Amino acid sequence: MSLRKITVVALVAAAGIGGALACGPDFPWQLLDDRSATLLDAPAGLSFIGQLRNLVSPPQGALKVVEHDDDDDRKLEPFKVEQDETASDVWRTLVERPLSEKDYSAKLNAARRARTAEQALAAGEGLPAAVIEYIAGAVAFNNGEAKTALRHFKAIDALPANQRRVREVAAAYMQGRTYRLLKTLGPARAAFQATRERALAGAPDPMGLGVASLGDEARLDLLASGLVVVDGFTPSDEDRADAGALIARAVRLYAEQAARGSAMARLSLRETASLLADNETLLRKAIGDATVRQLLVAYCIANDSQSDFDDAINGSRDEASTSVIEALLALPRPAAGDDVDRLAMLAYQTGRYEAAEKLTASTDRALGLWVRAKLGLRRGDRAAAISDLTAAVKATTAQMDQPARVRLQGELAVAKLSDGKFRESMQFLFPLATTYWGDVAYVAERVLTVDELKTFIDGLPADGKPVAADAQDSWLFGTDQNATGRLRELLGRRLMREGRLAEAQPYFAAPIKDAPDERALAADYRAAVEAAQPTWRWRNVSRAEALFKIATLTRTQGMELMGAEGPPDFAALDGSFSFGVGQPGPWGQQDKKSDGWRKFVDPAEIERVAASAPKPDIRFHYRAVAADRALEAAALLPHASQAYAATLCWGARYAKDVGDDKRAWSIYKLYVATGPYQPWAKTFGSKCPDPDFEGARHYWPKRILQEARRHPALAAVAGLTIILLIAGSVVAIRRRQTS
Repeated sequence: MSLRKITVVALVAAAGIGGALACGPDFPWQLLDDRSATLLDAPAGLSFIGQLRNLVSPPQGALKVVEHDDDDDRKLEPFKVEQDETASDVWRTLVERPLSEKDYSAKLNAARRARTAEQALAAGEGLPAAVIEYIAGAVAFNNGEAKTALRHFKAIDALPANQRRVREVAAAYMQGRTYRLLKTLGPARAAFQATRERALAGAPDPMGLGVASLGDEARLDLLASGLVVVDGFTPSDEDRADAGALIARAVRLYAEQAARGSAMARLSLRETASLLADNETLLRKAIGDATVRQLLVAYCIANDSQSDFDDAINGSRDEASTSVIEALLALPRPAAGDDVDRLAMLAYQTGRYEAAEKLTASTDRALGLWVRAKLGLRRGDRAAAISDLTAAVKATTAQMDQPARVRLQGELAVAKLSDGKFRESMQFLFPLATTYWGDVAYVAERVLTVDELKTFIDGLPADGKPVAADAQDSWLFGTDQNATGRLRELLGRRLMREGRLAEAQPYFAAPIKDAPDERALAADYRAAVEAAQPTWRWRNVSRAEALFKIATLTRTQGMELMGAEGPPDFAALDGSFSFGVGQPGPWGQQDKKSDGWRKFVDPAEIERVAASAPKPDIRFHYRAVAADRALEAAALLPHASQAYAATLCWGARYAKDVGDDKRAWSIYKLYVATGPYQPWAKTFGSKCPDPDFEGARHYWPKRILQEARRHPALAAVAGLTIILLIAGSVVAIRRRQTS
């Protein structure tokens, strides 16, 4: 097994690829599997959080992000503050009496292990006041003693500035959490705001509590609005009346938290949108706010792999009530900007095509143009659709996520292909090769002519990198491969299939360690083909030997030398799977007998695909070719020779290898009818010996000698006749020369 094959199989196995190899969050579906769905389904690749980049203005000042798997329910862990960069100074400068580092650590650990706040104070006597007060407050907080905890956290604020600094951010944050525990929301908000103010002012914040406070404060607003329900807490009438504004403020806080780099904020925003979609009363109160509207639209239209994963874990967004969508589309239309495009996307996604037409009538932004192109395709205006897709590709910016930009350009390539612009399709598709390799392989192998593909490849840059590394989904590409190299090998194998051997060889890769030298194999194959060319009959055995070598190379190295990248051989995966990369024809994965796939297929594509099919168009087609070459070799050999029988045996075996038992049986019957008895023939077509070509080469001379010994008189007459014929030929030649 080659190194490449081992690598591919390992990757496939590790990824758990099964029957849906080309689908799923890590392996995007192939665009040509169902080109009608590709072109008519709503734009794809839009991430939830990516749409919220402009939900708030870029935050001022830097805050550290430190997050846990479960920030809300974890036990209080601010003891770890002692590990920050200030620790080495704290124990030297803030203790009442000098302590060694060993004694300092011992007191610190003893205080942390205390069961009550009082025991913590006693165990940590001599530690800096801010440190020991904080530990005492933490112990009380974890014990559920909120008032005691609050007293110790507030005691830190009363310390001189130089003593409280090491804990002032954490003290404010824990006051906020403690007030929340006491259901006192006003002071809790103030404490969380103080946390950020102190962190932004430069106070130590090694646990990222400044960023965390944004989410904590937002949750207070959701609690006050009634969107989040907690046992033992009832929102006030004033807060209920102001629920819409509270929800909007919470969304803005979460959005700022996300803008500062928090992954937890993305989950919080998603949860907020989900809760709001299920609460019609609060939805009506909040949806008029532009920020909330943007959040809900983003939630409804997000369709990237992360959103799909979130749906699988947290519940599908399909459960969002129709009233949410109706409410969004019933709002006054935004003046301009990406909001209009996203609303158009939502309208298209939910079948409100008339509304989508109105929203995209004058758009010049990528998403709006993308939606308008799909509307054009729906009504059959392919020219307008391709124009809009082209403009959309040119209009894409960093505001559209990379997966969406890749998908958009891929759809333009599909539209070009469907319009019969095959070379243009390849130009747009190849830069996406590491994402949509199966589609690239189909166009390169089955749609473009060999010369068109050769011209395209010869014009590619030498580095062979079609897209930036961070834009690649490179599961199919090893560390020593790139898309250009793979495409060159595809061309080399296609040229080999068409018999253009001299042209093919340079397109095979140079040899790498522990892998077959495909360039050398191609050279050996070409040499064997040249040796098998028709010549004098007395050289038939040598020709047969060359043909048998061709058969052997074809069977054993056929995948590397002439295997189709996609169907029927799947060289992309070294034949390990019979699915997943490329398409069998313009119908993709659709029913070939139906006419549904023809809507976006140019008739010329059907003709090209038929002309470019491997011959025969069956799985591991080169095995059948190997059987053909073996039979051609046998036809040149003396029927009574061992080489004839052995070559037929190998032909039957190769036919069996491709699953053609009927042909294997017919070859066996040919052997029985025309070949010599061989002791090994009981395993004919399964275990075959090497052909004895040397014996076949001497077969006729030995046969003639044997006959001469048996019939000497007849041999003498035959010899004399040959001499007379030669002499007559010589005389005739001389006469012509002198005349």
